[in-house]
Amino acid sequence: MNDRDQRRYDRLTRVQTFGAENSADFASGSKAATLFGNLDRLVDQLDAAKAGQAPNRVSKQTLLDALNIDLQNIARTARHLELTENGFAAPYRLPDVPTESNITTHTDAVLRRLEDQRGDSAAIKTAKSALRARFMNYELPDDFVANLRADRDAIADVNRRNQAENQGGVENTGLIGQLLGQANADVSGLNAIMYNKYTRQPEKLRAWQFANRVERAPQREKKSVVNLPGGSTGSSAKAA
Repeated sequence: MNDRDQRRYDRLTRVQTFGAENSADFASGSKAATLFGNLDRLVDQLDAAKAGQAPNRVSKQTLLDALNIDLQNIARTARHLELTENGFAAPYRLPDVPTESNITTHTDAVLRRLEDQRGDSAAIKTAKSALRARFMNYELPDDFVANLRADRDAIADVNRRNQAENQGGVENTGLIGQLLGQANADVSGLNAIMYNKYTRQPEKLRAWQFANRVERAPQREKKSVVNLPGGSTGSSAKAA
């Protein structure tokens, strides 16, 4: 199981633990109890599927989940900015039907609005920089557009790689993607329940937020330019 899949699998095990530790809060047969039970079965199936998976493969569902997180953060911020600028949020609104094609097409459109493009004039680049700054004012990271680009490119890369790979292990990779997608839907349902259930219990709500988080991959070290003998330049990893 690739690191991207593993981070989402780790979230599921944390959610499982949260459910077990707080099972007394939810009646038998309740919606929450049913969703926690679903997750238990899905984790068992994931354990079986990953045992037969070829190493270093990434499920597209995991990549789409990462892309969706980026898009949701941008859309949520845009909705707030629309309070003072009518129509601002429309270009960032998520597709009603979240198919891979719809998500990637929407991502490409958002990137065209926020990311400097080849051929952009200086005035357009200045306007895009100001637009990005409006989102960053609401604590989106400075590299939120770079993160969106990286997650979009990851889907294109895995599509190309999957087309070139042999069949071995692909079935389990596809199954892992399906199982992670089902689990994500169950966790989304649990998220709505927990915010309603624990609105007046901030300690438990914080514990749920901790369990439900998905870690982003560590960022690569930036390269810095160094002078080489003879006046040429090269790059080196930035010191930690």
